[in-house]
Amino acid sequence: MAYNKTELSSRVALVTGGGTGLGKAAAEGLRAAGARVFIMGRREDVLHRAAEDIGAEPVVGDVSDRASVESVVARVLEKGGRLDILVNAAGINLRGESLDYPEDQWDQVHAVNTRGTFLCCQAAGRIMRSAGYGKIINIASLASEIGFPRIVAYASSKGGVRQLTKALAVEWAPFGIRVNGIEPGWFRTELTEPLFHDAEWVKKITSRIPMGYAGKPEDLQGAVVFLASGMSDYITGELIRVDGGALAA
Repeated sequence: MAYNKTELSSRVALVTGGGTGLGKAAAEGLRAAGARVFIMGRREDVLHRAAEDIGAEPVVGDVSDRASVESVVARVLEKGGRLDILVNAAGINLRGESLDYPEDQWDQVHAVNTRGTFLCCQAAGRIMRSAGYGKIINIASLASEIGFPRIVAYASSKGGVRQLTKALAVEWAPFGIRVNGIEPGWFRTELTEPLFHDAEWVKKITSRIPMGYAGKPEDLQGAVVFLASGMSDYITGELIRVDGGALAA
Protein backbone atom coordinates (compact mmCIF):
# COMPACT_ATOMS: atom_id res chain seq x y z
CA MET A 1 0.00 0.00 0.00
CA ALA A 2 1.43 3.37 -1.03
CA TYR A 3 2.01 5.85 1.76
CA ASN A 4 0.24 9.20 1.87
CA LYS A 5 2.83 11.66 0.60
CA THR A 6 1.09 14.63 2.20
CA GLU A 7 0.79 13.03 5.65
CA LEU A 8 3.12 14.38 8.34
CA SER A 9 1.46 12.89 11.42
CA SER A 10 4.26 10.36 11.83
CA ARG A 11 6.97 13.01 11.52
CA VAL A 12 8.89 15.00 14.12
CA ALA A 13 10.12 18.48 13.19
CA LEU A 14 12.47 21.02 14.72
CA VAL A 15 12.13 24.67 13.69
CA THR A 16 14.85 27.11 14.73
CA GLY A 17 13.77 30.69 15.24
CA GLY A 18 10.32 29.23 15.77
CA GLY A 19 9.13 31.84 18.24
CA THR A 20 8.50 34.65 15.77
CA GLY A 21 8.13 35.61 12.12
CA LEU A 22 8.79 33.13 9.36
CA GLY A 23 9.98 30.48 11.81
CA LYS A 24 6.74 30.59 13.73
CA ALA A 25 4.78 30.46 10.48
CA ALA A 26 6.78 27.43 9.35
CA ALA A 27 6.09 25.70 12.66
CA GLU A 28 2.38 26.49 12.38
CA GLY A 29 2.25 25.03 8.88
CA LEU A 30 3.99 21.82 9.90
CA ARG A 31 1.79 21.47 12.98
CA ALA A 32 -1.35 21.97 10.88
CA ALA A 33 -0.10 19.23 8.54
CA GLY A 34 0.07 16.84 11.48
CA ALA A 35 3.74 16.87 12.48
CA ARG A 36 4.92 16.92 16.07
CA VAL A 37 6.81 20.21 16.21
CA PHE A 38 9.57 21.47 18.47
CA ILE A 39 10.56 25.13 18.24
CA MET A 40 13.97 26.49 19.23
CA GLY A 41 14.91 30.03 20.21
CA ARG A 42 16.88 32.06 22.71
CA ARG A 43 14.06 34.06 24.33
CA GLU A 44 12.24 31.74 26.68
CA ASP A 45 9.16 33.92 27.18
CA VAL A 46 8.65 34.45 23.45
CA LEU A 47 9.24 30.78 22.74
CA HIS A 48 6.73 29.57 25.31
CA ARG A 49 4.02 31.94 24.06
CA ALA A 50 4.55 30.78 20.49
CA ALA A 51 4.52 27.12 21.52
CA GLU A 52 1.20 27.61 23.26
CA ASP A 53 -0.24 29.37 20.20
CA ILE A 54 0.93 26.68 17.79
CA GLY A 55 0.60 23.54 19.87
CA ALA A 56 4.36 23.03 19.61
CA GLU A 57 6.98 22.13 22.21
CA PRO A 58 9.56 24.78 23.15
CA VAL A 59 13.27 24.06 23.53
CA VAL A 60 15.45 27.00 24.51
CA GLY A 61 18.79 27.16 22.70
CA ASP A 62 21.24 29.24 20.71
CA VAL A 63 21.96 28.17 17.13
CA SER A 64 25.36 29.86 17.15
CA ASP A 65 26.62 27.66 20.01
CA ARG A 66 27.54 24.07 19.13
CA ALA A 67 26.93 22.68 22.62
CA SER A 68 23.53 24.34 22.78
CA VAL A 69 22.53 23.02 19.35
CA GLU A 70 23.61 19.48 20.20
CA SER A 71 21.74 19.66 23.52
CA VAL A 72 18.54 20.81 21.79
CA VAL A 73 18.74 18.09 19.14
CA ALA A 74 19.38 15.48 21.83
CA ARG A 75 16.30 16.67 23.74
CA VAL A 76 14.15 16.50 20.61
CA LEU A 77 15.36 12.97 19.95
CA GLU A 78 14.73 11.98 23.58
CA LYS A 79 11.23 13.45 23.71
CA GLY A 80 10.15 12.83 20.12
CA GLY A 81 11.95 9.57 19.50
CA ARG A 82 13.12 10.71 16.07
CA LEU A 83 13.91 13.80 13.99
CA ASP A 84 12.60 13.82 10.44
CA ILE A 85 12.38 17.51 9.54
CA LEU A 86 14.62 20.47 10.30
CA VAL A 87 13.69 24.04 9.34
CA ASN A 88 16.50 26.55 9.82
CA ALA A 89 14.67 29.86 10.20
CA ALA A 90 16.76 31.56 12.90
CA GLY A 91 18.31 34.73 11.53
CA ILE A 92 19.31 38.31 12.27
CA ASN A 93 20.06 41.40 10.19
CA LEU A 94 22.19 44.31 11.38
CA ARG A 95 22.12 47.11 8.81
CA GLY A 96 24.89 49.56 8.10
CA GLU A 97 27.10 51.18 5.49
CA SER A 98 29.65 48.67 4.24
CA LEU A 99 32.63 51.07 4.41
CA ASP A 100 32.12 51.52 8.13
CA TYR A 101 30.54 48.17 8.99
CA PRO A 102 31.78 46.93 12.40
CA GLU A 103 33.61 43.62 12.45
CA ASP A 104 31.78 42.48 15.58
CA GLN A 105 28.42 42.94 13.85
CA TRP A 106 29.67 41.03 10.82
CA ASP A 107 30.68 38.15 13.09
CA GLN A 108 27.36 38.28 14.95
CA VAL A 109 25.27 38.05 11.76
CA HIS A 110 27.34 35.23 10.29
CA ALA A 111 27.39 33.36 13.61
CA VAL A 112 23.60 33.09 13.59
CA ASN A 113 22.73 32.98 9.91
CA THR A 114 25.51 30.88 8.42
CA ARG A 115 27.34 29.05 11.17
CA GLY A 116 24.10 28.49 13.08
CA THR A 117 22.45 26.97 10.03
CA PHE A 118 25.41 24.68 9.48
CA LEU A 119 25.62 23.58 13.14
CA CYS A 120 21.92 22.67 13.13
CA CYS A 121 22.23 20.84 9.81
CA GLN A 122 25.22 18.94 11.11
CA ALA A 123 23.59 17.86 14.39
CA ALA A 124 20.32 16.88 12.74
CA GLY A 125 22.11 15.32 9.77
CA ARG A 126 23.85 12.77 11.98
CA ILE A 127 20.47 11.54 13.24
CA MET A 128 18.94 11.55 9.77
CA ARG A 129 21.86 9.62 8.31
CA SER A 130 21.37 6.88 10.90
CA ALA A 131 17.65 6.78 10.08
CA GLY A 132 18.23 6.83 6.33
CA TYR A 133 15.77 9.69 5.91
CA GLY A 134 15.48 13.41 6.54
CA LYS A 135 14.18 16.71 5.21
CA ILE A 136 16.17 19.88 5.85
CA ILE A 137 14.76 23.26 4.81
CA ASN A 138 17.02 26.29 5.05
CA ILE A 139 15.54 29.78 4.94
CA ALA A 140 17.71 31.90 2.66
CA SER A 141 16.61 35.22 1.15
CA LEU A 142 16.10 37.30 -1.97
CA ALA A 143 19.43 38.78 -0.88
CA SER A 144 21.01 35.37 -1.54
CA GLU A 145 20.85 36.22 -5.24
CA ILE A 146 20.68 39.98 -5.74
CA GLY A 147 22.34 42.96 -4.09
CA PHE A 148 20.82 45.49 -1.73
CA PRO A 149 22.54 48.39 0.04
CA ARG A 150 23.36 48.45 3.75
CA ILE A 151 22.94 44.71 4.37
CA VAL A 152 26.37 43.42 3.38
CA ALA A 153 26.69 41.03 6.32
CA TYR A 154 23.14 39.69 5.95
CA ALA A 155 23.41 39.27 2.17
CA SER A 156 26.72 37.45 2.37
CA SER A 157 25.46 35.21 5.16
CA LYS A 158 22.33 34.27 3.22
CA GLY A 159 24.42 33.68 0.10
CA GLY A 160 26.34 31.26 2.27
CA VAL A 161 23.10 29.55 3.26
CA ARG A 162 22.22 29.15 -0.43
CA GLN A 163 25.51 27.44 -1.25
CA LEU A 164 25.50 25.43 1.99
CA THR A 165 22.13 24.04 0.93
CA LYS A 166 23.46 22.91 -2.43
CA ALA A 167 26.69 21.44 -1.02
CA LEU A 168 24.93 19.42 1.68
CA ALA A 169 22.26 18.25 -0.77
CA VAL A 170 24.91 16.66 -2.96
CA GLU A 171 26.91 15.21 -0.08
CA TRP A 172 23.95 13.83 1.87
CA ALA A 173 21.72 12.54 -0.93
CA PRO A 174 23.16 8.99 -0.58
CA PHE A 175 21.92 8.97 3.04
CA GLY A 176 18.32 9.72 2.10
CA ILE A 177 18.57 13.30 3.34
CA ARG A 178 17.00 15.97 1.14
CA VAL A 179 18.33 19.49 1.68
CA ASN A 180 16.42 22.35 0.11
CA GLY A 181 15.92 26.03 0.76
CA ILE A 182 13.39 28.82 0.48
CA GLU A 183 14.22 32.34 -0.63
CA PRO A 184 11.55 34.64 0.78
CA GLY A 185 11.07 38.03 -0.79
CA TRP A 186 9.83 41.03 1.15
CA PHE A 187 7.80 39.78 4.11
CA ARG A 188 6.30 41.77 6.96
CA THR A 189 7.62 40.23 10.17
CA GLU A 190 8.93 41.39 13.53
CA LEU A 191 12.39 41.68 11.94
CA THR A 192 11.24 43.95 9.11
CA GLU A 193 8.39 45.81 10.85
CA PRO A 194 10.34 49.09 11.25
CA LEU A 195 10.82 49.27 7.48
CA PHE A 196 7.09 49.06 6.86
CA HIS A 197 6.59 52.34 8.73
CA ASP A 198 8.45 54.09 5.90
CA ALA A 199 5.81 54.85 3.27
CA GLU A 200 8.37 55.59 0.55
CA TRP A 201 10.18 52.32 1.17
CA VAL A 202 6.89 50.38 1.06
CA LYS A 203 5.95 52.07 -2.22
CA LYS A 204 9.36 51.28 -3.69
CA ILE A 205 9.41 47.58 -2.81
CA THR A 206 5.75 47.07 -3.72
CA SER A 207 6.49 48.40 -7.19
CA ARG A 208 9.08 45.60 -7.57
CA ILE A 209 6.62 42.83 -6.67
CA PRO A 210 4.42 41.75 -9.62
CA MET A 211 1.74 40.47 -7.24
CA GLY A 212 1.57 43.96 -5.75
CA TYR A 213 2.03 43.31 -2.04
CA ALA A 214 4.58 42.12 0.51
CA GLY A 215 4.25 38.61 1.86
CA LYS A 216 2.64 37.61 5.12
CA PRO A 217 4.35 34.92 7.21
CA GLU A 218 1.62 32.40 6.41
CA ASP A 219 2.43 32.78 2.70
CA LEU A 220 5.56 30.71 3.37
CA GLN A 221 3.72 27.71 4.78
CA GLY A 222 2.85 25.96 1.53
CA ALA A 223 6.48 25.78 0.42
CA VAL A 224 7.61 24.57 3.85
CA VAL A 225 5.02 21.80 4.05
CA PHE A 226 5.69 20.74 0.46
CA LEU A 227 9.44 20.44 1.05
CA ALA A 228 8.85 18.61 4.35
CA SER A 229 6.45 16.10 2.83
CA GLY A 230 6.81 13.07 0.60
CA MET A 231 5.60 15.16 -2.32
CA SER A 232 9.16 16.50 -2.68
CA ASP A 233 11.07 13.25 -2.23
CA TYR A 234 12.83 13.60 -5.59
CA ILE A 235 13.84 17.21 -4.99
CA THR A 236 17.11 18.19 -3.34
CA GLY A 237 19.53 21.08 -3.69
CA GLU A 238 16.79 23.44 -4.81
CA LEU A 239 15.88 26.90 -3.54
CA ILE A 240 12.27 27.94 -4.02
CA ARG A 241 11.58 31.63 -4.37
CA VAL A 242 8.52 32.76 -2.42
CA ASP A 243 8.58 36.40 -3.45
CA GLY A 244 5.40 37.33 -5.28
CA GLY A 245 7.33 37.20 -8.57
CA ALA A 246 9.95 39.79 -7.58
CA LEU A 247 12.93 37.95 -9.10
CA ALA A 248 10.97 37.02 -12.21
CA ALA A 249 10.33 40.66 -13.07
